[in-house]
Amino acid sequence: MAHRPPDDSADARRRKFLQSFQNFDANSRFPAPYVQFAGKPLTVAGGQDWRYDALGYRNDVHADTRPSSETLRVFVVGDSTLIDGQVFADTVPGRLETGLKQAHGAGARVYNFGAVSACLNQMIALVTTRLMDLQPDVILIVGGATDIFQPWSFDPRAGVPYNHFANESLYDYFFDPRKSAEDTVALSYDGLQAMIFNRLENLRALTNWQSEIWEWEVVRQFELALRRLARLAPGIGAPVRFLLQPTIVRKGAPVGTEAGTASDAFLAYLDRQYARFEGVLGRLDTQDSAFAARDLSRLFEGDARNLFTDIVHVTSEGRQMMADRLQAEVAETLGTATPA
Repeated sequence: MAHRPPDDSADARRRKFLQSFQNFDANSRFPAPYVQFAGKPLTVAGGQDWRYDALGYRNDVHADTRPSSETLRVFVVGDSTLIDGQVFADTVPGRLETGLKQAHGAGARVYNFGAVSACLNQMIALVTTRLMDLQPDVILIVGGATDIFQPWSFDPRAGVPYNHFANESLYDYFFDPRKSAEDTVALSYDGLQAMIFNRLENLRALTNWQSEIWEWEVVRQFELALRRLARLAPGIGAPVRFLLQPTIVRKGAPVGTEAGTASDAFLAYLDRQYARFEGVLGRLDTQDSAFAARDLSRLFEGDARNLFTDIVHVTSEGRQMMADRLQAEVAETLGTATPA
């Protein structure tokens, strides 16, 4: 019988990586200027019955020049937790739109700018390179979790997009001017996997991956990004609110299928990092009307229902609770916004 390598060996890590290789999905993470990726414009989402809009986001109509009929325009920026739902109205932004129409009339519109795996730096780039020119009244950024768990699972460099190491590998292979034709071997699919995995392993060694120093670097980069957003906010032209998203490690005892969503080691890491991220929010001066940061991580704390489908994605009931909380944030923001 062949000897099976221990679970912490390079062979075991590569087997686990190859199981995730199919997640490098060009339809859900298609290259986009400045923000690294969004959905592939006007394509059907994998396994779903809906299409990405012309900008690569989950909207029935993409955001464009604001029409006079839109009396309230809200943008919600985030990760894949904003995409969940059978139809747009079932997503967190769609449910928020339903609530805002009830409160403000038919002219209230919400646009969903959730991108699978997006980190905070990508969200900031999206706001400053595209969204701020589209005349929103409020911008809500729901995030934080991807900045914690993606360095654990994929590119280990804090604050770097989840697949950046893969893009670097491909660019290095095709465009390295030091290579001659003889140096370049034929790139099979297996060879591609090996090349990308080897780069990942090297980066993990260089960053002291999963060490205490590495954990604190994840926190430091998150704080730098959030402080950068706070400095940018006064020039964006609409109040910006960052909301640290709910997580299963802040819910209390897991219920039903919530148990076993991740390994004990990962959940312990997630718990430590959320506590540190909460500390970052506590150190911010959020009194400026242009920017504020809120901690929503405990939104479901003490709720006895089965709400989480993994560490951050939630059921229909959870999405409604999120939408209700975002609607309250919009109401507070509009009430404190400085008149034009």
